[in-house]
Amino acid sequence: MKPFSGAGLYALYYKGDLEIYKGLKHADTPIYIGKASAGDSSYGDPPNWSQRKLFDRISDHRRSINEPHNLHASDFDVRYLTVDDIWIVLGERALLRAYSPVLWNTVMTGFGANPPGQGRRNARSVWDSVHPGRKRAIGLLCNRSYSGVEMDKLILDGIEISLMEAGEQRDKKLKEFRNRPAETIWQEAKGPGKGPKPVLVFRHEVFLEENSRFGVDLDDIEWELAAAPEQKTAEETGLFPSE
Repeated sequence: MKPFSGAGLYALYYKGDLEIYKGLKHADTPIYIGKASAGDSSYGDPPNWSQRKLFDRISDHRRSINEPHNLHASDFDVRYLTVDDIWIVLGERALLRAYSPVLWNTVMTGFGANPPGQGRRNARSVWDSVHPGRKRAIGLLCNRSYSGVEMDKLILDGIEISLMEAGEQRDKKLKEFRNRPAETIWQEAKGPGKGPKPVLVFRHEVFLEENSRFGVDLDDIEWELAAAPEQKTAEETGLFPSE
């Protein structure tokens, strides 16, 4: 893709051979939808259209996709549209609603997020659990809510819904999907002061198995078994951000 100027909307489409995504390979359904604005001036100044905001955002994603061992940028197609900032947010929301649940925007959060900060115990995102290898995820504890098996089930069900024809049945399935409960695996203990707190583990076997899968050394982490908290829905875990 040759460099170009401007801002706008874009969509990524998976065309590779990973078994988990086989339902998307021959479908005209995006795996990720994003945007890049030309400017965010609170004074209403006109944006600088000479900057390559949209091109740079897509290029960043290309580099991120090439880090995991089970993905490559050549497995993806991209469609993009340069458009004025005033239409970008509306366009993104319309696309997310039309194709919901868009896999990497909701079900597999973490792809487009910034690297985690310091100060609290960070968890591996669903995206980095399914596609390990990014430098930003090295040393992170396993996902807080889903084991690998549970993630696979979540992804396959999400794809099935996204491929359904629009209508009452699809809306019903999507609502059930968003309200599906998730059992917390671990969380950081609450308390005063800065820095990592002890880790409270609610699903012991899953916690050990998942961290072993990613080569996390638990010897340097203070953790303890705890009574399981109330279940949360997928929406409450952050998989479906508020629109």
